[in-house]
Amino acid sequence: MNPAPLIGLPGTLLDGRSLVTMLSGRQVSTLILGEAGTLDEEVDRLAAHTAVPAVWLGHSLGGIVALHLARRHPGSVAALVLMGANARAGRDSSEARRAAQWTLAQREGLAALAHSKLAPGYGLTLGLDTDDALLASLAAQAQAVGLQRFENQLAYARQRPGLLAPRQRLPFPVLALSGEFDTLCPPEQSDEIVALVDPPGRAAHHMLAAGGHLFPMQQPGWAADRLHSFLNSAEENTA
Repeated sequence: MNPAPLIGLPGTLLDGRSLVTMLSGRQVSTLILGEAGTLDEEVDRLAAHTAVPAVWLGHSLGGIVALHLARRHPGSVAALVLMGANARAGRDSSEARRAAQWTLAQREGLAALAHSKLAPGYGLTLGLDTDDALLASLAAQAQAVGLQRFENQLAYARQRPGLLAPRQRLPFPVLALSGEFDTLCPPEQSDEIVALVDPPGRAAHHMLAAGGHLFPMQQPGWAADRLHSFLNSAEENTA
């Protein structure tokens, strides 16, 4: 039996460069979020990219969107890999923060937003120890995504209904990865995700000690090792 296709969903203002190192050597389709105007329309668009159940790998907003896709299109899901994600509703997150990001993006541009708002939010400092290459990559990815996609991505974050209230069951294998020091999607939110999986033995949560929100870019080897083990186990269980 052929393995399920792997589809990557980068996070807000990120593109395939955010996942390329951890996915090195794997056949993967990476889809950038933000083509459709609403979350429901976007997951309909994404689900249409595969004729068979796929493994959906999402980071940050990509993981949140993957969860909504699993809720709306369960037949398109073989398994979920969710990195720095959460299953909470949009009303539980900061609308003021989203509005401030949109205002800054319009006024000063996406590169400025990446440096002054996204990087600190992701746990990157802007002092002497700044990773200039990482900051440059964030700015380049943000500009590649563009304002229109960014506006739609903000809408998805706002519109998401979440899976916690009412509680939704996830009948797929789920791997949740988190960073210990991630303030945007802390590890306890990954615990909330795996608690939705039925039966529980099909879920696992691994936390990276001292990791932040961008661990797929900063510690790609750690993420790749856990992804490899998860995919091998999923393939063995469906063989």
